Amino acid sequence: MGDNNTLKMKFKLNQMEFELEGNQDIVTKQFENFKAFVTDDLLPRINNTVYNEGAIDKTNTQVQLIESKDTNSFEELPIPSLKEIALKGLPKTETDWLLIYCYFASDFGKDTFTKEKIKALYEQTNRKNDNRVANLSNNIKSLVSRDFIGVHNDDDFLIKEAGIKYAMEIIKGNSNSKSSSTNKSKKLSKETTNNGNRKNTKVTKSTLLDRSLNLYPEGTESLIEFSTKFNCDSTPKFIVIIVYYLKEILKVDNINMSAIYTCLNELNIRIPSALNTVINNTKNRNGWLEYDSLEDIDLSIKGRNAIKFDLPKKDN
Repeated sequence: MGDNNTLKMKFKLNQMEFELEGNQDIVTKQFENFKAFVTDDLLPRINNTVYNEGAIDKTNTQVQLIESKDTNSFEELPIPSLKEIALKGLPKTETDWLLIYCYFASDFGKDTFTKEKIKALYEQTNRKNDNRVANLSNNIKSLVSRDFIGVHNDDDFLIKEAGIKYAMEIIKGNSNSKSSSTNKSKKLSKETTNNGNRKNTKVTKSTLLDRSLNLYPEGTESLIEFSTKFNCDSTPKFIVIIVYYLKEILKVDNINMSAIYTCLNELNIRIPSALNTVINNTKNRNGWLEYDSLEDIDLSIKGRNAIKFDLPKKDN
């Protein structure tokens, strides 16, 4: 548009589409008045202040406007509910999830929020566990360091413009996050030689130890307590016990080689210099694991059966 004072908006409410064009200040004010009418007046009357499955979800009617870089117009993006975000698997890492929680807890960037609000959203999405709560402060620090959120006072945080923009990218399915140990995996994964063969990469304690893992969760048995139920005589058996513990008891989303190394170290088990080979053997020879990448290790059905039925148990 030639006139920098002119603004054009297009937005939706369910199946209805609206368009505003004119003086920038007037159009912006009209749009804000419309949003306030929908969220504060219209929806409460429809829902009669009682939630039921047929009621309209207020979060689905929120409208996010993103300024175009090459024009003075705005693009509309409806914000889905947290349930829909979870079902689509849009956040790729725990920090992605935390940023989404910050975005919702701040009323989409309009207000400050607290850790308690974040924890409530973990519960609302059935993602709360001791490990995530224990790592919450570290993950918040990560978002602060990336300038996605800021500290407002001793108790309150606020989401910054960069955080809002990236939260919207996550919601649009454009998360560019990778596992927290992606850079480590480049050093730790198998390297390919010129003739196509693979060689093992040696591992060291300094590069693999994951200090964010809480292996002594409050109210739940520790890794050591769980492992002492079994009579183990090989590293693959300890590995399948570790993966089961992390996945089924701690509810860790992404299990990688660093997590397995950390657990073996905690159990005081001799760690092979070619740990990746032993993990691969646990998958290929024993059939206890399944994965496409050492950054996302899971149990196979055979592995779950091994824990429940096959591995020898210690007598009580």
